[in-house]
Amino acid sequence: GVPEPQLRARQRSGELSGGLRQRALIAAALALDPRLLIADEPTTALDVTVQAQILDLLEQSLRTGRSLLLISHDLAVVERLADHVVVMRDGRVLEQGPTHEVLSRPRDPYTRELIAAVPSARSRGGRLSPGPPRPIPRLERERSDQDRPVLRLEHVTKRYRGPDRRERTVVDDVSFALHPGETLGIVGESGSGKSTCARMALALTSPSHGRVLLDEQPWSEIGERRRRPHRRRIGVVHQDPLGSFDPRWEVGRTLADALPGELSRTQRRTRVQELLTWVGLDGGVAHRHPLTLSGGQRQRVAIARALASSPDVLVLDEPVSALDVSVQAQVLDLLQDLQDALGTAYLFISHDLGVIHHLSDRVLVMQGGRIVETGTADEVLRAPRHPYTRQLIAALPRPDLEEIA
Repeated sequence: GVPEPQLRARQRSGELSGGLRQRALIAAALALDPRLLIADEPTTALDVTVQAQILDLLEQSLRTGRSLLLISHDLAVVERLADHVVVMRDGRVLEQGPTHEVLSRPRDPYTRELIAAVPSARSRGGRLSPGPPRPIPRLERERSDQDRPVLRLEHVTKRYRGPDRRERTVVDDVSFALHPGETLGIVGESGSGKSTCARMALALTSPSHGRVLLDEQPWSEIGERRRRPHRRRIGVVHQDPLGSFDPRWEVGRTLADALPGELSRTQRRTRVQELLTWVGLDGGVAHRHPLTLSGGQRQRVAIARALASSPDVLVLDEPVSALDVSVQAQVLDLLQDLQDALGTAYLFISHDLGVIHHLSDRVLVMQGGRIVETGTADEVLRAPRHPYTRQLIAALPRPDLEEIA
């Protein structure tokens, strides 16, 4: 399922999207034609259409007599592929049996908790994890016009020159606006231009054509010297937070480094503790290094760092794709609690339509660098108009335990 394989074979791993890197790893494993394939989260970074291709490939592999040991936090994938399922927690087996029996009639409370934590259309507006919302002080933002977008992309196009010296358009005439306190979800296949749009929104990449406005002021067109004082107004949470941390720094130093420069040392220490409390972490985490934290803890630290400067906009690029379903539920609930209290606008990029439907107010669907459909989450995911959107929804695994659209 790798597009332009001759070109991709000549690229380095860092030049590929997360989904393309995952497909390259799967291809390398299948090249050996093993009798037993151990698939550890094989579809985690893949969009739904490529996930469907990989699942079809794994099913074909099973029909040839190959055995599959599947490790996954995606219950829909488990339901489709596995004959027998084992539910584990803290190194112990809590429940096991035929897949349909375990997922449709779970006996252990933890299994029931996992199933309840799956985000979908039905969970929209509710909480996915046990417990009440986090007590976060409300922030009253001073804005003269609440209808004025905090972020706007106007007819942006981005072209890159590949290793073969050919120029390719990865984002083609894309326009959208993000309003205060709103969540705008962007979905599409790997390579559809989602992350490039995010990079242009963050002014980490300049558009080839078009422009980006932050609070209706020029953003992409100005130089970095003029842009730097305003960077605190837009934050980012990456798919892999570990790669964005300095492993030598303790968490407290990482958070303090993201705070405004005018704060005193005492104010910084107080603010670091406050941020950790907001994201549900103990104050002692400030003295730990990123490598000693779990994936969920690292993602919470990444969210705390992004919020350190009280941004108007938070760009979240696949922020929960690598998390197991229960930790994902906690992070999604946390994001909702933070938005309710702080009024931050989210530009939320994900290949998971369940996550998008659960969290987003509006949705953009991208294909080949262009927006092919836009509307409210219910309009786009319950009654899609474009054939590509219908194809994305049709490619979803559909277990009885989940309703996506």
